[in-house]
Amino acid sequence: MKLVFAVVQNDDVKALTRALIDHEISVTRISSTGGFLRGGNTTLMIGVEEERLETVLSDIKEKSSRRQTVTVPATSLPNPVGSAAIPVQIMVGGATVFIVNVEQFVKY
Repeated sequence: MKLVFAVVQNDDVKALTRALIDHEISVTRISSTGGFLRGGNTTLMIGVEEERLETVLSDIKEKSSRRQTVTVPATSLPNPVGSAAIPVQIMVGGATVFIVNVEQFVKY
């Protein structure tokens, strides 16, 4: 058995949790802090049999990354152009995933 800790952005949690539940995979949500662009994040704790690990990882990958356009001030670029703002497309979302071996699992 494996224990998966997935740190994902709050915007991705609902879709990811739904996908895991649709695959009959239990998940526990833990509020956490941190993140890029001041977005909140959530840590999901997922206990899964080793043969279903790829399903979990696939769901995480599919539901936790997307492109978003943000506007950055030109002054933050190497060759600033006055006070102009430049739209830049970046990847947001994504997930940081930790996979831990579980020596023993007991459910009461």
